[in-house]
Amino acid sequence: MVIPMQQIANPKSSIAVLVVDDEESIRTILSRYLSLKGYTVLTAPDGNLAIEILHSQPVDLVLTDLMMPNVNGRELLQKMAALFPEIPKIVLSGYGTNEDMLVALKTGAYDFIQKPLTDFEILDKAVERAIESKLLKEERDRYIQQLTYLNDIIGFLNKGVSLEQIFDIIASRMKKAIPFNRLAIALINDAGMVETTLISSDKPILIKPGSTFPLEESSLVIVAQTKKYDIINDLEEYSRKHHSEKAKLLLQEGMQSTMTIPLIAGGRLKGFLLFASCNKNAFLPEHVQFAETISGHIIFSLQRGELLHQLDMYNKKLEEIVKIRTHQLLKTQKATIFALSSLAELRDPETGFHLERIRGYCMLLAQIAKYSGGFLEINNQFLRDLYDSSILHDIGKVGIPDSILLKPGKLTHEEFEIIKTHTTIGYNSLKRASEEMGRDSFLNMAMDVTLYHHEAWDGSGYPHGLSGEDIPLAARIVTIADVYDALTTMRPYKAAFDHEKAIAIMNEESHRYDPKLFELFIQNANDFDEIRTKYQ
Repeated sequence: MVIPMQQIANPKSSIAVLVVDDEESIRTILSRYLSLKGYTVLTAPDGNLAIEILHSQPVDLVLTDLMMPNVNGRELLQKMAALFPEIPKIVLSGYGTNEDMLVALKTGAYDFIQKPLTDFEILDKAVERAIESKLLKEERDRYIQQLTYLNDIIGFLNKGVSLEQIFDIIASRMKKAIPFNRLAIALINDAGMVETTLISSDKPILIKPGSTFPLEESSLVIVAQTKKYDIINDLEEYSRKHHSEKAKLLLQEGMQSTMTIPLIAGGRLKGFLLFASCNKNAFLPEHVQFAETISGHIIFSLQRGELLHQLDMYNKKLEEIVKIRTHQLLKTQKATIFALSSLAELRDPETGFHLERIRGYCMLLAQIAKYSGGFLEINNQFLRDLYDSSILHDIGKVGIPDSILLKPGKLTHEEFEIIKTHTTIGYNSLKRASEEMGRDSFLNMAMDVTLYHHEAWDGSGYPHGLSGEDIPLAARIVTIADVYDALTTMRPYKAAFDHEKAIAIMNEESHRYDPKLFELFIQNANDFDEIRTKYQ
């Protein structure tokens, strides 16, 4: 065999190739050629030594003969198929039969090349394809593993309520994917200062939670300007060059490298996710990709947790809030209490749980829609109004006779026409209250919800047959929540369906719902099931 004399380029020293052949001259020629190509080459005279090498160090590709003493090529292929299935194998043989080729392919051989090898380009292409196949598989496996970690983290993020709970989840779960010793979240406060909000570290902390500093006095200013990640591989060298006080403090904590990921919501920079490691050069592109993928979910969870916390505080301090709110809001609150009290007097004990479920479903769907970026109408005021108004959607049923409302069988056409009037009954009641109090966003939304929550996206609903975005957004949200609750609870005319059956039915009737909202509902169906279970 003659090695073509040409310029060898593209070093591949990180790729190890094991050549297995009982002929020393063949091993020498292949070893020399592949080394010139830039590969790291290992050799073995038989299958026994080859297995020992495979157990002792990483190998990316095996080139093997078939006819060898001790453990021959066929036996080596079979052992590798059992012990090292991920390593590609190329068979080089001058005596290969059809049976040999069949065994080689069955045991995972990537290629079969006849000896003597007269054209080294054939070997080049076979080796390159085999290595590329292995790298692609490793990349795919790494992607699947990261996707598993990602889904795991997102699942736990959705269960977190307080900021501290959310951060604890991030700190514990992300270590499976990113090698950090210190994790911090720094948010940009109302004054434009960077505030270190939460920190988790294996080492004593010198930069304490709550500490603030101007953005311009740190490396974060680059991230803020570009809205792209930043990696400092050698914190000590960076500190010397830039005289950074924050870098010095991190060095004193034992950190040697950092990775910063911007937290962006709605195109605006909200803060930073700060990773630090006790090792230099700790962070790789795959870590950046994973952190960037999860960053949107993190900022969403933080904002949702903050919103839920605010709503919780609102509930706990309702009496105090009422005392300091305006006279108009006081009247609105009294109207709400009166409406709910009247409804409760006429409904069965299940009603209270129904209201909690409806409110929970609506708030969850509205928050997800808000942070999806597709519903600019949903702001904090919208959420507050929806929180109060969603439970009034069926207030008009106080005017429906029990003989119809609680009828265990199918309604007649005339009875159904009567029950449909609960939308206009409720609307007119709230409208009269609104006229007495003047303009109020809560009652405006409550009237929309009450009148239009039985309208359908395709125009098949009632009372006015509205379609698409002509139906107010709050009513479209309540529609999905109300249908899901009706399907999963016992009614006088039906038994309760389980969660899966309800989702299946809703999918079949998806033309009734806002497609964007319904897609978000389906994507987060398990979270709605948790609310249903909590308030059964």
